[in-house]
Amino acid sequence: MKWKHNSIKSQINLMQAVVFIPVIIMIGIILYMMAWQNMQYRQSIRNLTMATEFNFDFKSNIDYKMYRIVIGADSFETLDPYEDLENSRKIFEQLKASTPQETSKKGLDGLLQLIGILEKRIDDIRGSSIFGDYDENMERLEKDIYVVTDLIKESMSNYIYNETKTLETMRQDLDDQIKQTIALCIVVCAYIMVFLIASFSAFGKKITGPIEELCNYTMKLANGNLKVSAPKSKISEIQTLSDQYDQMVVRIGELIEHVREEQELKRKTELKLLQAQINPHFLYNTLDTIVWLAEGKRHEEVVDMITALSLFFRTGLNNGRDFITIRGEEEHIKSYLQIQHFRYEDIMDYEIEIQEEIKDYSILKLTLQPIVENALYHGIKNCRKKGALKISGWIKRDDIFLKVEDNGIGMKPDELLKMQTLASRRGEDLDQREGFGIANVAERIRLNFGETYGISIESEYGQGTSVTVRIPAVLKH
Repeated sequence: MKWKHNSIKSQINLMQAVVFIPVIIMIGIILYMMAWQNMQYRQSIRNLTMATEFNFDFKSNIDYKMYRIVIGADSFETLDPYEDLENSRKIFEQLKASTPQETSKKGLDGLLQLIGILEKRIDDIRGSSIFGDYDENMERLEKDIYVVTDLIKESMSNYIYNETKTLETMRQDLDDQIKQTIALCIVVCAYIMVFLIASFSAFGKKITGPIEELCNYTMKLANGNLKVSAPKSKISEIQTLSDQYDQMVVRIGELIEHVREEQELKRKTELKLLQAQINPHFLYNTLDTIVWLAEGKRHEEVVDMITALSLFFRTGLNNGRDFITIRGEEEHIKSYLQIQHFRYEDIMDYEIEIQEEIKDYSILKLTLQPIVENALYHGIKNCRKKGALKISGWIKRDDIFLKVEDNGIGMKPDELLKMQTLASRRGEDLDQREGFGIANVAERIRLNFGETYGISIESEYGQGTSVTVRIPAVLKH
């Protein structure tokens, strides 16, 4: 079935033409009568604003500049008081051209003369030696400069006063005209309202039905039923809405599926990271170390190791929460490094320098530990010299940066490119063991904070590797 669509806009335009064309003609005549006086009123406002702004800072600017020049703190070339004088002349000329009152124009002529006098006195000071006794310089400023700037300020105040009186007269005239216009508008509005009530009463019946159908359709959508179709309508605008709603429903379905896939990916990365943390080799080696320390009757070190291991797993699990404070993440790293330092004391030293001001901000748990583990096992252990590991953190604008640096074996260009590729991919190749930790951390950051954030890697073979984490400065705990 073909629908013949009628536009709401075209029907409303027709009613507007019938109502408003004669009204517009009448109002245009009234506005034309008021335009001249209203233009004068606005011009007076602009003049007053310009004059007030000038009077606010001219004297202080000139006095300050000349004071700095006379005492030798600055020069004419750096401060250039002549620029202020030239700007003042332009302002006075603009005011004179737009001021109809003869009294105010004479005052502006006087101001132009005072500017000329002030310029001559500045020329005299520039042509003479301005260095000497401080008291003499201050007396010269007082007599030659301050007196003239005071006169300029006073004359401008008189101009402002005269313009204010003129403005008040205009305002009273404009008030009278506004009262007459309001009375006329009331009559016109009464006519318009009667016509519109009659017109829209008939017209409204044509559109309320389709709108109600559309409202029922949207209520079904709000209740989660995405399989319904939008109703058809003879009104083109409502039909357009129906079509757009149908498209929106399709898009919502796609977004819901996308969110479902993204949440599934997030759970997958969280689980994989947790599984990687509970590494049986790491746990076995740590327990072997504890046994070895116990056999050697190094009881205090046994207590330290067990305490560090307990803190390491307790912080990693974090009661199932995704976010912890940076302070908590720092404690997690310290416990991990304390455990590893017992085993690799001869080949590794470490230091942690995280700014105190960022420690209460939030971070995804297990962000730094996989990076530190990667630096230890793939960087420092493969280096013949004693390894050094440094973890630092700082805030810049609204972002937090955490860097893990090591002086290990580093990476060759092809290896570095491979790691950078893994860190930049969106959930791909996360099952690869090599580089899994860094790729997993990068993916979790992107899933939780967006594409702007993530990990950057720099490395030089034989020199070491630097991994920088960038996250927003947020509080989620």
